[in-house]
Amino acid sequence: MQDHYTGHKLPGELKIGERFLLSFHMADKGSNPQLGRLQDLSSDGALCIDVDPECRPTRGTPVTVSSTPQSRVDFCFSSEILGRRQAGDRLPLLLLKAPNTIEQQQRRTSFRVSAALKAQVIWDEDETLSKPAVLTNLSGGGAQLFMRSLPQTERIQLSIGAPDSFIEEWAKRQVGRVNGYKAKTFSNRFKAACDTLRSSFENLETRLVKSRILREDDRGPIYALAASFVQPSEESYRLVRYLERQALQRGVQHPTKAPTLA
Repeated sequence: MQDHYTGHKLPGELKIGERFLLSFHMADKGSNPQLGRLQDLSSDGALCIDVDPECRPTRGTPVTVSSTPQSRVDFCFSSEILGRRQAGDRLPLLLLKAPNTIEQQQRRTSFRVSAALKAQVIWDEDETLSKPAVLTNLSGGGAQLFMRSLPQTERIQLSIGAPDSFIEEWAKRQVGRVNGYKAKTFSNRFKAACDTLRSSFENLETRLVKSRILREDDRGPIYALAASFVQPSEESYRLVRYLERQALQRGVQHPTKAPTLA
């Protein structure tokens, strides 16, 4: 979609289809940050942003709009809710006041969140090897892994065991966008959405950046590996934000006990 509206233009830092992080400032209660996608610029110059249907801030609610880690530039601006509407496909949209200008900020080199997730690493040497790992932190662009084995190659495939709660939350958001399903139809679509989301975390093309021996025990060394995704996915950023939200709700305590290495 092009920026062709008479008298109104998107600031150069914003593009149709781009993801934002929306932080609402409620007078009566706080709310968790929400991910939204810029779908359109209205004829009167409002930003039309696709959010979760359950996200219903009232007109006039102040909101801070910030870039996600995958954005081309790092920015943050203040706005307010102007109202709601539906797109042609009945997609619920929030209308936000567009800024006149956006001040770019210094980009963070990496945004990482602590994790304790099961993972599987696959690589080729003389044969194809598949070994378990524990993912100990994650960013949209890469991860840190603990392993009993050290791949002797730079290119690996990484499969991440995303938490069931995360998978189910995002599957409900996807299936819930369409009303009127019968119970069996909803169940089938929900299961299919869960399966699709899980598969999006399988066999991610990854490059090993560095490795070191973390410690040794009677079974041998445990390696700490730093890895970067060859092509970061939107699902990875969603999982980062989910883990961040969970950490904030726990009071930024230590993550759940990590799975043991086989």
